[in-house]
Amino acid sequence: MTGEFYLFVENELQKSQPANWQRVSADKQLGDEPCKISHAFLTTIKGEQKLANILILPLSLNLDVAQESALLKLRDYILSEGCLLMVISEEAAALQLGNTGVFISEKLQVHSPDFMWITCCGDKQNQTTFDGINYESLHVVFGSLWEGTLSYQGPKEGFKQVNLEIMRDHCWKCKQEMKTVTGIVFPDRQLENWDNVDWRYYNDMLSLYHIKGDTANLIGNFVDVLRQNDETITPVSFRFSNTIQENYCASSCPYCDALQGNYYVNDKRIDLLHSLECRMDGNLSYYAIGLNIDQYLLKCLYAGAEVCDHSTFGGWGRHETV
Repeated sequence: MTGEFYLFVENELQKSQPANWQRVSADKQLGDEPCKISHAFLTTIKGEQKLANILILPLSLNLDVAQESALLKLRDYILSEGCLLMVISEEAAALQLGNTGVFISEKLQVHSPDFMWITCCGDKQNQTTFDGINYESLHVVFGSLWEGTLSYQGPKEGFKQVNLEIMRDHCWKCKQEMKTVTGIVFPDRQLENWDNVDWRYYNDMLSLYHIKGDTANLIGNFVDVLRQNDETITPVSFRFSNTIQENYCASSCPYCDALQGNYYVNDKRIDLLHSLECRMDGNLSYYAIGLNIDQYLLKCLYAGAEVCDHSTFGGWGRHETV
């Protein structure tokens, strides 16, 4: 691996590393060229020792099906061992993914503190960005990671407490007042009471449309329990939408059974996101529920972001301490 981009990453790594760092020899690094770990070494991240593995994917690399499969297996093995995988890809221009970048985005990337994807942009002198606005040198990123100023914050896979969001509303059909179950949010901290301004949720509200299978059934059962004390809350179940011609998880009017469609619900709640006061006056209320969170739900979460008082950005970046 003697290409220009490989040498660039090597030089940036050397600039950031402390003296006497423990490097794994090339013959013991995982994978096969061109899908081989270029650098592996022990480092301490936020007080925890990690084996960091750097996978370099230059712009000139054209992956075939077999190589893509090998990369997926390599990723799964590294993560299963509790190690850090840093994928460093090269792109011609900022925020413009080539074929390899699309593969990383759609298939290789996972949202986890053990997986980091860094894109170096040719039109930005190979600098990278975590927020799409500010660009910095790769050696600064490495240094920030070792120092602990760059970190992953946000939901991870596994059984987690999330919040079910309910919005004070009117049925579009019968006009009756009701409380619409809109979806789930991932809080940035755990509290006993949610009717306050002391918390934010990560990125976005995941509408019921994104909820599938057993998770949808658990939410439906949870809502049934809530409705025992408040029958104005909308039931939740799989419904057929004539608008988009498909079945999906959705709320229904507790009076006339009309489907409260995904687009209608999201449009109604937009005006409530400009102020946190709606948490105190009951226009938006939240109930903690434990759910098994998988990569599908995390991908849906990180696919968008509500830039408002209610939300904060998750993933890798420089975050305020919660």
